[in-house]
Amino acid sequence: MTDEKRRDPDAASKIRVVSSFYDHLGKGDVPAVLGLLDPEVKWTEAKGFPYYSGTWIGPEAVLNNLLKRLAADWTDFSAVPKDYLIEGSKIVSFGTYAGTYKETGKSMQSDFAHLWTVKDGKITNFLMYTDTAKLLEALTP
Repeated sequence: MTDEKRRDPDAASKIRVVSSFYDHLGKGDVPAVLGLLDPEVKWTEAKGFPYYSGTWIGPEAVLNNLLKRLAADWTDFSAVPKDYLIEGSKIVSFGTYAGTYKETGKSMQSDFAHLWTVKDGKITNFLMYTDTAKLLEALTP
C-alpha cells in the first residue's frame, strides 16, 4: 500500500477542528469553543493541575469546571499550539500555556501536550499533559 493510500483524507479537517478550538479560545469565543465539543465529550485535565477533578463529561462540564474558572482566575491566559501529530482520529498538539494569576500577580509559562480525539467534526476526547508545578508556582503567594 502506498503512503498516499494510507493517509487519512480527513486529517487536515481534524487538525482544523483542534486548531479552531485554540483560535476560539484565544479570542474568548466560548460559544464557538463549546460548539466544537461532542455532547458526550470526555475531558481530563492533568492530575495536579489546579482544576483537575477527574474526567468531565459534556460541554457544560468543560464550561463550568474549566473555562469559567480560567476566565475568573487568570489574566491573558493562553494555550498556543506549535505543532501537531495525527494518527487516525487521534491528534497530539504541542504548545505553550502562558498567563498571569490574578490573585498573586505571578506569570507562568509551561509547555503542554494535548491528546485530542476528533470524530465527525467534533472533539470527543481531550487529555492534557503539562508541567503542573509551573502553573502551581503562579498560584503560590
